[in-house]
Amino acid sequence: MRILHCSDPHFDLSLRSIPLRKWFGKRAIGAMNLMGGRGHYFDNADEKIDALVRFKETHAVDLVLCTGDYTALGLEAELENAAELIAPLAQPPERFITLPGNHDIYAKDVIHSDAFFRYFGRYMHSDWPQYSVDGIWPFVRLFDEIAVIGVNSAKPNPLPWRSDGHIPPEQLEALGRILADPRLADRWIFVMTHYAARLADGRPDRKQHGLRNADDFLRTCRPIRRGAILNGHIHRCYRTDLTPDGLRIDLYCAGSITMEGRECFWLFNVDRKGMTVRRGVYAEGEYRLLECTDE
Repeated sequence: MRILHCSDPHFDLSLRSIPLRKWFGKRAIGAMNLMGGRGHYFDNADEKIDALVRFKETHAVDLVLCTGDYTALGLEAELENAAELIAPLAQPPERFITLPGNHDIYAKDVIHSDAFFRYFGRYMHSDWPQYSVDGIWPFVRLFDEIAVIGVNSAKPNPLPWRSDGHIPPEQLEALGRILADPRLADRWIFVMTHYAARLADGRPDRKQHGLRNADDFLRTCRPIRRGAILNGHIHRCYRTDLTPDGLRIDLYCAGSITMEGRECFWLFNVDRKGMTVRRGVYAEGEYRLLECTDE
């Protein structure tokens, strides 16, 4: 089974489309950052997603996993635009799985209006709803020898200097019970969340930017024998050995699929015998594969 893991497309929507009533608090800071140049890194995101669709079709990808951050400011207009742009990649819908990033629920109004779930909820449901304890979280999807588990680490951060995440304790407790389910014993397990539990060098991210309960999350994942932890948030592709944390699997950050000069993703090829992993990059209008590693 071929699994493509991508993240952080940050589809651009003109700031002129932002209603004046939304220009307050953290969104005002975020908008100024975009006008200051950050937004230009994602100017051609829609073209790059088209190229990724071509890659998916050419390489017969079976399953796409996206670990969030479709937007910049979490506005409903942005979410609507992102859902339209991602739709060709998300075909068929049952073979596309996603969850929100911190930019997708940038402010509390997105939570109150349930906007992210209205546009992306079709890609987030569970084959084992008996384990869901926090809305749909955690969700479990099953595909042949594969199990995909999603936990939500994204939350609004009203203070401009904070962009940290947190997995609610009830989700971690439910994740532990899922991993103890004997029906997962022979499956490859991929745990998705937005925030990085570890950086490329194995250290935790800084407090104001990272996953605040990363250690608890990794301890919960220790029973996994085969598979990977998948995340985005950090706009660089990297793979981290989690042996120092007592795990037998690695962490893969998919970086950003669209950020100028850093476009990347991971492609996993999994069967009962083993797993190979290759990194994808963008050049001359197309995505291509780099090195191959065996698990």
